[in-house]
Amino acid sequence: MASARFLDPSSIPLKRQSGGNIWATLAQITQALTLVALLCILMLFFLPVISKTHTLQDKKLELQAKILAAQDDQSLLKLETEQLKNNPTYVEHIARDQLNMGKPGETIIRFDKYQPAPLVPPKATIPASGDIPGN
Repeated sequence: MASARFLDPSSIPLKRQSGGNIWATLAQITQALTLVALLCILMLFFLPVISKTHTLQDKKLELQAKILAAQDDQSLLKLETEQLKNNPTYVEHIARDQLNMGKPGETIIRFDKYQPAPLVPPKATIPASGDIPGN
């Protein structure tokens, strides 16, 4: 019948009896405060490590973005290299547009790129001496 004693609710203490011992209570409070202080000190030792970890993770993300951009540039350069090796029409296009070359007998007319005129503020008009009111 050990199981009956185990399930008996009267055997479970509901509230701890306080005997009025202030020293026992103060010892428990001191232990708790000491534990909290030790945890705070331990956390202070790890704060620089945590901040450096965050900095390094940010740098890693930045470098990964640069790597992806460089890989995109590399793939474009590989594509252009293949076009230059295998596509004579592309080579002719590059020679005409970027190198200003033409076939024998052709006249090359080159147009500069359009550049909008800079904005000039309107000039202030100075009234003539006879136009000044009050004279």
